[in-house]
Amino acid sequence: MKILTLIISSLTFINICHAQQFVEMEMHQIDYRHNIAPSFQSKLIQSAMCLFRMKENMERKVMKNSFKNGPAKIPRSLLNNYNVIENEQNGRKVWAISPINNESDIVILYLHGGSYMRNIALPHWLLIEQLIRRTKATVVIPDYPLAPQANCIETYSFIKTLYLNLATNNPTKRIVFMGDSAGGGLAIGFAQYLKTENIKQPDEIIVFSPWLDVSMSNPDIEKLDKEDKILSIRGLKNAGKKYAGDLDVKDYRVSPIYGNFSGINRISIFIGTNDLLYADCQKLKQLLRNHNNSFNYFEYPDMFHDWVIVKGLKESQDVMLKVSEIFNDI
Repeated sequence: MKILTLIISSLTFINICHAQQFVEMEMHQIDYRHNIAPSFQSKLIQSAMCLFRMKENMERKVMKNSFKNGPAKIPRSLLNNYNVIENEQNGRKVWAISPINNESDIVILYLHGGSYMRNIALPHWLLIEQLIRRTKATVVIPDYPLAPQANCIETYSFIKTLYLNLATNNPTKRIVFMGDSAGGGLAIGFAQYLKTENIKQPDEIIVFSPWLDVSMSNPDIEKLDKEDKILSIRGLKNAGKKYAGDLDVKDYRVSPIYGNFSGINRISIFIGTNDLLYADCQKLKQLLRNHNNSFNYFEYPDMFHDWVIVKGLKESQDVMLKVSEIFNDI
């Protein structure tokens, strides 16, 4: 694992050209497929994942609940170059990080991934740093309750309190929900929940490799199992049940693919095809299209789960460019 971390952390930023093309289905529905060959770095990482049996190790950690409890430390680059405010809510930390100058009128509520069991990691902080640098937005990052010590109901209660305070304290600002993996699923499910409570929707939702169905019941998932070098069906089912608590695993709050998307603002989805969660992202795209929802769908062939948080990849930098374009359109 140390060697894999070294490989990932040694990657450098590389800008790429705009040779890709968008397919615009309607004015408000964009279906995009990345047409540049996967980078050497992405192939190397996936080979290393296979070599060091990351999939098996991740499943073992889920089954034994052997993840570290606390969040990773905020890197010095964020502390030195941005305004970092740390608060507490119900005994858990909430950070607000913003540019020192030229702050935008957008606030991002960022929900980190980790199968609802693992806390925020260093790559999440580095992704957040990129987001602030490119968008000038303020990013609010909660250390939200995790399974198995907490369940979905407790997590939603925590996020609801945070969101209501955020909306009250920023009445003139636009709010974007953003999240990766489990955090992406939480962002969409929580937006659906807000609608049932007649609470103001976020202005935009942006998700990276979102976990949309903790039941893992989509039959197309089986076909992706060999390609995914990180996630296992057994591990995700186990984590999903722990997070669901007494809820059915197909309750929209834990599996937003089963929710009601009517009245939900634009959702932008970034997904790779070597990801167990790819099948449900395709399903979500079709659901949004059928219900005439506004969406952006970005598909990256042969990319692995949650690659966006590996900041040195060419593909990750392409995603950041597209996120910047989305922000210009909010």
